[in-house]
Amino acid sequence: MKLNKFENKEQMSLAAAAYTSDLIRTNTSKGEVFTIALSGGRSPVRFYELMAKEEIDWSMVKIFLVDERKVDADNEYSNYRMIKKALLSKIDIPETNIFSFKTDINSAVECSSEYEDRIRKVFGNLYPVFDLIVLGVGPDGHTASLFPGVDHFIEEDKIFITTTAPEQFDVPERLTMTLSLINRAKSRIFVISGKGKGEMVQRVLSEDRTIPAGLINSNSTIFFDNLL
Repeated sequence: MKLNKFENKEQMSLAAAAYTSDLIRTNTSKGEVFTIALSGGRSPVRFYELMAKEEIDWSMVKIFLVDERKVDADNEYSNYRMIKKALLSKIDIPETNIFSFKTDINSAVECSSEYEDRIRKVFGNLYPVFDLIVLGVGPDGHTASLFPGVDHFIEEDKIFITTTAPEQFDVPERLTMTLSLINRAKSRIFVISGKGKGEMVQRVLSEDRTIPAGLINSNSTIFFDNLL
């Protein structure tokens, strides 16, 4: 696990945007489509805003979601709503290159299965291997919508599952990538910001297997603003 620490969120976000845009341009300059999955939360908002300013051929990029809350797309808690406001609404990308959850489907299980079917088709019905997955870390050590206290190795045949967030979270019903899918990606970055996250970052670095973030493939990069 590689750690990049910065004095503030702006510097961290700029570095994460430069790193990501370089990865994208390396692929697209060779005529290859770049697949990226984005997370919600507060930490990556500025990073997404800066990504919108990068010189990127977005027609060669396909954007997916790492996880979602089971709410309408215009709900204040929707990850898609945040990503659309910070990034998607500001770039010239075909609608067909954006893959969000159809959260209007009544059942969370059906919603997750429908998303999985669409993603598998994009990857030619082979096991999906994303070029880059953007992750965060919660104060309890969760990443994506994979929470502590659950065996995250039991769903290895699935790529998306439903989970239930602990009581302290506003929206309990979640849809999320599996640990297996995240760990098979070519690259992963954590974008982590906020006071009190230092201890959790150290636990991720030490591969603390009692938290989901500690189970992520160690061949990943952390961007952290080092706020204590």
